Amino acid sequence: MFFTKYIVSAIAVFSMASSVLATPIAQPDGQLVSKRADAVLTTVDGVSASIAPIVAILTSAAATADVTAQVDAIVTVFADAQVDLAGLVGVDITADVDVIADVNVDLIATILVALNIHALLDLSIFAKIDVALSAYLSALATINADVVVTIGKGFPLLDLNLFVVLKLSLTAKVLGLVSIL
Repeated sequence: MFFTKYIVSAIAVFSMASSVLATPIAQPDGQLVSKRADAVLTTVDGVSASIAPIVAILTSAAATADVTAQVDAIVTVFADAQVDLAGLVGVDITADVDVIADVNVDLIATILVALNIHALLDLSIFAKIDVALSAYLSALATINADVVVTIGKGFPLLDLNLFVVLKLSLTAKVLGLVSIL
């Protein structure tokens, strides 16, 4: 009987401590957070920020000339980013691979949806996007090939059909999606 008082109180203290320690900590929005800001992540974020308003205009564009002008602007952003990324070969981005891949998956999906809305018959528009996007992804692959593999895995199988419909064969090849398609 003497030890029961101590055992019951010890169990009470341990149960309170375990409930405090086992309380989950809320995580912010489920988004990936970069451990550090390197030049590659800054460039990728810049590309995403530059293309977002262009895609918004592209989505609401009605005339083929307007669509072509916005596609040319997207191609210019990708070309500038490719030049910037070419100078960053050798930068260690292993800590930021998931964040860079997540930003690029969102970016590519947004562009594909905006282009798919118009159902254009002018294949030169899709060819311009395909060449620019594949060159940009190839520049990322020279820095770290895991980024491109992670981007390729970021697309669900249902969305892979857009690469076929839009004839983005170069981009699909860089992402390693050719065997799946």
